[in-house]
Amino acid sequence: MDNTLATDFAAASNLPIPLMLQNVFLCITIVLAAAVTIAAAVISRRRKSAVPLLLVLGGFAAILMEPVVTFLGHAVHPKIGQIMLFEAVGRAIPWHVALGYTAAFGVFYLILYSRLESGALNAKLVWKVTIITMLCYYVGEAYPVEHGLWAYYGYQPIWFWRGTAPPTWSVLNATSMLTSATLMLVALPHLKGVAQLLLVPLAISGAYMGHMGAGFPMYIALNADVPDWVIDFSGVASIGMALLIVWICALLLTSSRPRPARH
Repeated sequence: MDNTLATDFAAASNLPIPLMLQNVFLCITIVLAAAVTIAAAVISRRRKSAVPLLLVLGGFAAILMEPVVTFLGHAVHPKIGQIMLFEAVGRAIPWHVALGYTAAFGVFYLILYSRLESGALNAKLVWKVTIITMLCYYVGEAYPVEHGLWAYYGYQPIWFWRGTAPPTWSVLNATSMLTSATLMLVALPHLKGVAQLLLVPLAISGAYMGHMGAGFPMYIALNADVPDWVIDFSGVASIGMALLIVWICALLLTSSRPRPARH
């Protein structure tokens, strides 16, 4: 049993970041974030609406979730040599992760927004996009985790292959994107003019709702003196909660199909 509490772990300040890999990821995420922002600007101009750009900005702002979930979930971005955006809750958050949020969350938001706007959003698509996102997280984290760009520590639930993220994390990450998108898109028809700026804080709140709302069994178990099998069960329970939340979000997004306000 390896029950390292979040408050006892100091690896964030003791681990050096692989500098070359950090620079490569920073360049990649700059390009991806810029591409998504440009795409959003094109959509905004075509539809004469600031909403697409605000969605991408919300994706960037959702990085404010990262220090809390990494603290409670026992993950770190090495601090020594890091090109840091900010630090909170004992966790240093690098620019390449924030820009990765911008690109990944931005694409996710824009897909659902565009389909909702065109009246083509259905539950099957919501499930498809979310499950594909889960798989992308699981596969996409393999190289950076294996080479120490970020790390998970202690005993993690159902972590069968340590060459990538624990699978519970991949599910929670995608779920947080969906709850964030759902909160914004459900509220959007009621936001006119300058009130659409509220999409940005809603993106942050929605991301927390997904990660913490589904992941609370894991977060509690990871920071309690419990056997390993309980932690494994908490991971399974968190995945179950995530799937339930995906189902609810699909219902909310497709039951009435409200059309977003354009102005």
